[in-house]
Amino acid sequence: MSEAKSWERPTMAEADTPQVAAESSAVSRSAAASERANERSSARPVKGIVVTVRMTTDDADDLAFVQAELGAASGPDAVREMIRLVAALQHDETHQSAKTQRPVAAVDEALLAEVRDAVREVTTSYNERTRQLHFIGHNWNQIAKVANATGKVNTDALLGVERALVEIRRQMTADAERDAKVLAVLPFQS
Repeated sequence: MSEAKSWERPTMAEADTPQVAAESSAVSRSAAASERANERSSARPVKGIVVTVRMTTDDADDLAFVQAELGAASGPDAVREMIRLVAALQHDETHQSAKTQRPVAAVDEALLAEVRDAVREVTTSYNERTRQLHFIGHNWNQIAKVANATGKVNTDALLGVERALVEIRRQMTADAERDAKVLAVLPFQS
Protein backbone atom coordinates (compact mmCIF):
# COMPACT_ATOMS: atom_id res chain seq x y z
CA MET A 1 0.00 0.00 0.00
CA SER A 2 1.40 3.42 -0.86
CA GLU A 3 2.09 6.03 1.76
CA ALA A 4 -0.34 8.44 0.13
CA LYS A 5 -3.21 5.96 0.44
CA SER A 6 -2.42 5.20 4.09
CA TRP A 7 -2.52 8.94 4.85
CA GLU A 8 -5.98 9.15 3.27
CA ARG A 9 -7.44 6.58 5.66
CA PRO A 10 -8.88 7.94 8.91
CA THR A 11 -7.47 6.94 12.26
CA MET A 12 -9.70 5.48 14.97
CA ALA A 13 -10.06 8.87 16.66
CA GLU A 14 -10.94 10.60 13.39
CA ALA A 15 -13.51 7.93 12.49
CA ASP A 16 -15.78 9.15 15.29
CA THR A 17 -16.61 12.35 13.40
CA PRO A 18 -19.71 12.14 11.16
CA GLN A 19 -17.89 13.45 8.08
CA VAL A 20 -15.13 10.82 8.22
CA ALA A 21 -17.63 8.06 9.01
CA ALA A 22 -19.64 8.98 5.92
CA GLU A 23 -16.50 9.05 3.76
CA SER A 24 -15.20 5.71 5.05
CA SER A 25 -18.55 3.96 4.60
CA ALA A 26 -18.56 4.97 0.95
CA VAL A 27 -15.34 3.01 0.47
CA SER A 28 -16.81 -0.33 1.46
CA ARG A 29 -20.29 -1.57 0.58
CA SER A 30 -20.18 -4.18 3.34
CA ALA A 31 -19.35 -1.48 5.86
CA ALA A 32 -22.34 0.56 4.69
CA ALA A 33 -24.60 -2.47 4.90
CA SER A 34 -23.26 -3.18 8.38
CA GLU A 35 -23.99 0.41 9.47
CA ARG A 36 -27.55 0.20 8.13
CA ALA A 37 -28.07 -3.07 10.02
CA ASN A 38 -26.75 -1.47 13.21
CA GLU A 39 -29.07 1.51 12.72
CA ARG A 40 -32.07 -0.80 12.26
CA SER A 41 -31.22 -2.95 15.27
CA SER A 42 -30.57 0.04 17.50
CA ALA A 43 -33.73 1.84 16.35
CA ARG A 44 -35.87 -0.10 18.83
CA PRO A 45 -35.08 -0.79 22.47
CA VAL A 46 -33.74 -4.25 23.24
CA LYS A 47 -36.16 -6.13 25.48
CA GLY A 48 -34.24 -9.36 26.03
CA ILE A 49 -31.45 -11.61 24.94
CA VAL A 50 -31.31 -12.77 21.33
CA VAL A 51 -30.54 -16.49 20.91
CA THR A 52 -29.67 -17.94 17.51
CA VAL A 53 -30.02 -21.67 16.92
CA ARG A 54 -29.02 -23.85 13.98
CA MET A 55 -31.53 -26.60 13.25
CA THR A 56 -31.68 -29.62 11.05
CA THR A 57 -34.72 -30.08 8.83
CA ASP A 58 -36.10 -32.62 11.30
CA ASP A 59 -35.64 -30.15 14.18
CA ALA A 60 -37.45 -27.44 12.20
CA ASP A 61 -40.31 -29.88 11.50
CA ASP A 62 -40.48 -30.69 15.22
CA LEU A 63 -40.53 -26.98 16.03
CA ALA A 64 -43.40 -26.44 13.59
CA PHE A 65 -45.29 -29.33 15.23
CA VAL A 66 -44.74 -27.90 18.73
CA GLN A 67 -45.72 -24.44 17.48
CA ALA A 68 -49.02 -25.84 16.19
CA GLU A 69 -49.63 -27.83 19.38
CA LEU A 70 -48.99 -24.81 21.61
CA GLY A 71 -50.94 -22.48 19.32
CA ALA A 72 -47.95 -20.14 19.14
CA ALA A 73 -47.99 -17.39 16.53
CA SER A 74 -44.37 -17.98 15.46
CA GLY A 75 -41.37 -20.23 15.97
CA PRO A 76 -39.74 -17.87 18.48
CA ASP A 77 -43.01 -17.70 20.45
CA ALA A 78 -43.08 -21.51 20.51
CA VAL A 79 -39.47 -21.66 21.71
CA ARG A 80 -40.18 -19.14 24.48
CA GLU A 81 -43.27 -21.10 25.58
CA MET A 82 -41.33 -24.38 25.61
CA ILE A 83 -38.59 -22.82 27.73
CA ARG A 84 -41.20 -21.52 30.19
CA LEU A 85 -42.82 -24.97 30.42
CA VAL A 86 -39.53 -26.81 30.94
CA ALA A 87 -38.35 -24.26 33.51
CA ALA A 88 -41.64 -24.59 35.41
CA LEU A 89 -41.26 -28.36 35.38
CA GLN A 90 -37.67 -28.17 36.61
CA HIS A 91 -38.61 -25.74 39.40
CA ASP A 92 -41.55 -27.92 40.51
CA GLU A 93 -40.99 -29.46 43.95
CA THR A 94 -42.39 -32.89 43.03
CA HIS A 95 -39.99 -33.06 40.08
CA GLN A 96 -37.06 -32.07 42.30
CA SER A 97 -37.93 -34.70 44.91
CA ALA A 98 -38.37 -37.36 42.21
CA LYS A 99 -34.92 -36.48 40.85
CA THR A 100 -33.30 -36.94 44.24
CA GLN A 101 -35.06 -40.28 44.86
CA ARG A 102 -33.89 -41.97 41.66
CA PRO A 103 -32.16 -45.25 42.41
CA VAL A 104 -28.47 -45.42 41.68
CA ALA A 105 -27.46 -48.43 39.62
CA ALA A 106 -24.90 -50.68 41.26
CA VAL A 107 -22.08 -51.48 38.86
CA ASP A 108 -20.09 -54.68 39.23
CA GLU A 109 -16.69 -53.74 37.81
CA ALA A 110 -15.57 -57.38 37.55
CA LEU A 111 -18.66 -58.26 35.52
CA LEU A 112 -18.12 -55.26 33.25
CA ALA A 113 -14.50 -56.29 32.67
CA GLU A 114 -15.62 -59.84 31.89
CA VAL A 115 -18.24 -58.63 29.40
CA ARG A 116 -15.74 -56.25 27.79
CA ASP A 117 -13.22 -59.08 27.38
CA ALA A 118 -15.89 -61.38 25.93
CA VAL A 119 -16.97 -58.74 23.41
CA ARG A 120 -13.34 -58.12 22.48
CA GLU A 121 -12.87 -61.89 21.97
CA VAL A 122 -15.97 -62.08 19.74
CA THR A 123 -14.80 -59.09 17.70
CA THR A 124 -11.34 -60.57 17.29
CA SER A 125 -12.82 -63.90 16.25
CA TYR A 126 -15.07 -62.37 13.61
CA ASN A 127 -12.27 -60.15 12.31
CA GLU A 128 -10.08 -63.25 11.93
CA ARG A 129 -12.83 -65.04 9.95
CA THR A 130 -13.16 -62.02 7.68
CA ARG A 131 -9.40 -61.96 7.10
CA GLN A 132 -9.35 -65.68 6.32
CA LEU A 133 -12.22 -65.37 3.85
CA HIS A 134 -10.42 -62.47 2.18
CA PHE A 135 -7.31 -64.63 1.73
CA ILE A 136 -9.38 -67.52 0.35
CA GLY A 137 -11.02 -65.15 -2.14
CA HIS A 138 -7.58 -63.95 -3.21
CA ASN A 139 -6.32 -67.53 -3.56
CA TRP A 140 -9.40 -68.50 -5.56
CA ASN A 141 -8.77 -65.60 -7.97
CA GLN A 142 -5.18 -66.74 -8.42
CA ILE A 143 -6.32 -70.32 -9.13
CA ALA A 144 -8.79 -69.00 -11.72
CA LYS A 145 -6.09 -66.86 -13.40
CA VAL A 146 -3.72 -69.82 -13.69
CA ALA A 147 -6.53 -72.06 -14.97
CA ASN A 148 -7.50 -69.48 -17.61
CA ALA A 149 -3.90 -68.94 -18.69
CA THR A 150 -2.81 -72.59 -18.85
CA GLY A 151 -6.08 -74.43 -19.30
CA LYS A 152 -5.18 -76.68 -16.33
CA VAL A 153 -6.51 -76.64 -12.77
CA ASN A 154 -4.09 -77.19 -9.89
CA THR A 155 -5.87 -79.81 -7.76
CA ASP A 156 -3.54 -79.25 -4.78
CA ALA A 157 -4.56 -75.59 -4.71
CA LEU A 158 -8.24 -76.53 -4.83
CA LEU A 159 -7.77 -79.01 -1.98
CA GLY A 160 -6.00 -76.27 0.02
CA VAL A 161 -8.95 -73.92 -0.46
CA GLU A 162 -11.32 -76.71 0.56
CA ARG A 163 -9.35 -77.42 3.76
CA ALA A 164 -9.34 -73.72 4.63
CA LEU A 165 -13.10 -73.46 4.08
CA VAL A 166 -13.75 -76.54 6.24
CA GLU A 167 -11.62 -75.01 9.03
CA ILE A 168 -13.48 -71.70 8.78
CA ARG A 169 -16.78 -73.57 8.94
CA ARG A 170 -15.63 -75.37 12.10
CA GLN A 171 -14.56 -72.08 13.70
CA MET A 172 -17.81 -70.36 12.74
CA THR A 173 -19.83 -73.23 14.23
CA ALA A 174 -17.86 -72.91 17.48
CA ASP A 175 -18.46 -69.13 17.43
CA ALA A 176 -22.20 -69.64 16.89
CA GLU A 177 -22.38 -72.07 19.83
CA ARG A 178 -20.52 -69.60 22.07
CA ASP A 179 -22.81 -66.76 20.98
CA ALA A 180 -25.92 -68.88 21.68
CA LYS A 181 -24.67 -69.57 25.23
CA VAL A 182 -24.05 -65.87 25.81
CA LEU A 183 -27.51 -64.93 24.50
CA ALA A 184 -29.13 -67.48 26.80
CA VAL A 185 -27.50 -65.83 29.83
CA LEU A 186 -28.17 -62.19 28.94
CA PRO A 187 -31.32 -60.80 30.63
CA PHE A 188 -32.15 -58.22 27.93
CA GLN A 189 -32.59 -60.59 24.99
CA SER A 190 -35.85 -60.29 23.09
